[in-house]
Amino acid sequence: MEKILIYGFLFILGLLAGFFYFTNLWKSVNQHKENKSKLIFSSFLRFPIPIIAAIIGGFLAGVVGIIIVIFGFSVFQIFYLVKKGSQLKKDLEEYAKTLEEENKEKDN
Repeated sequence: MEKILIYGFLFILGLLAGFFYFTNLWKSVNQHKENKSKLIFSSFLRFPIPIIAAIIGGFLAGVVGIIIVIFGFSVFQIFYLVKKGSQLKKDLEEYAKTLEEENKEKDN
């Protein structure tokens, strides 16, 4: 029973690491669109988040703990990327509609 609680905690820790990593990633991309050096520097600042979570998992449950943290991180990554991808697709479709309407107005 104790291992189940530890593994659950480590899975949630992986989810939280993914949350902080990807939300800050998206903020950095929006903030430093043009400046690639600042974007790379901000990625180095975010990089320790999943590493620290994996180290905590290693201390608490060994290799299995590291795998569970990585699994939680990956689950959040898939969820976040699907969510952002659908949002970007929606934004792109709206932009295409506005361009189409502008072209129709120019033709008339």
